[in-house]
Amino acid sequence: YSPILKFLDIGGIIQRHYHAPRAKTQELMHDNFHGGYYSMAERYTDFTKVLLLCIFYSPYYPIIFFFGVGILFVQFWTDKILLMRAWQTNPSIGPETSRFSRRYFTTAAIVIGAISAATVYANFPFTNLCNCPDGDDKCAVDVSQMYSNVTLLSGERLESVATSAVALKFCNQAKVSFPPDPEHQGFDYVWMTKSQEKLTTIYGWISFILLVLFAVGLFGHRVTTFLLSLWKGIYEPSGFDQQKDFTDGIGVDSFAYVPQLKEPGFTFPLLACDISKINSDLIGWKPLLSDKKIESHRSYESCNLIFDVPFENDSPVDRPVFSIVRQWAPRWSNK
Repeated sequence: YSPILKFLDIGGIIQRHYHAPRAKTQELMHDNFHGGYYSMAERYTDFTKVLLLCIFYSPYYPIIFFFGVGILFVQFWTDKILLMRAWQTNPSIGPETSRFSRRYFTTAAIVIGAISAATVYANFPFTNLCNCPDGDDKCAVDVSQMYSNVTLLSGERLESVATSAVALKFCNQAKVSFPPDPEHQGFDYVWMTKSQEKLTTIYGWISFILLVLFAVGLFGHRVTTFLLSLWKGIYEPSGFDQQKDFTDGIGVDSFAYVPQLKEPGFTFPLLACDISKINSDLIGWKPLLSDKKIESHRSYESCNLIFDVPFENDSPVDRPVFSIVRQWAPRWSNK
């Protein structure tokens, strides 16, 4: 129900259609249109959770893959619609989260699924019963026997129960080691069939190989990079020269890290620095103005914390309590 509740956005609907029309001030009304909060870490956690559960339990319930595809399909479209229409804008974090998820969590889920499948096929059918070996007189049963008034462990009472003519004996099916191998079930009491032994061997070695490859991929690159760095430089630039200056895209593609706080009850973030030395388009947002003739930097005064502290000479001075933000623009940009 989580994707459905997110899609309905009940809290956002109440804010926009009930609280906003009844707000006492314009600022309070704007505060009800911020949109819902979301976290990329939370979204990737939901994705990894579904993927891991599907792969881990697939040997027990293979049809779970179809349920997993349906869940991820609903999550994708729900998140996409809410991201475009309902959720508030979050800071840009780049592709590092998705790369980290693919490199570690997704591959780890595949390895765990292979190990789970190998263990399941080795322990099947989970009854802890083995066929009696030939020549074991204590275990052998010639004919089936009848018992009356039998009480089961669940408390259910049966009038009569007939035993099987096939002799079975308790055996520990949980003693399979890693990687699962049919030889670890012993020689006296075995529970695997011939086809099960063959499949367990294949699954066991595949899971072991995947685990080794995962460990090599996880630590091998770092170890190799460290060893190579002792003899030569290993830095390689990423990307390519787009023949585009940072100043060309200010306000469109280029933004700066400007210290600011987001506090409930305020329509816009609260700046915590002097922005008179930078282009105001680097901030990434603009306050609402009733007078468009006001200078761009002056328009942020109501959202800047430095004006809450007394200063001299009619201009804020650099103080240790506030961050310092400066921009050194090329000369041609000032023409």
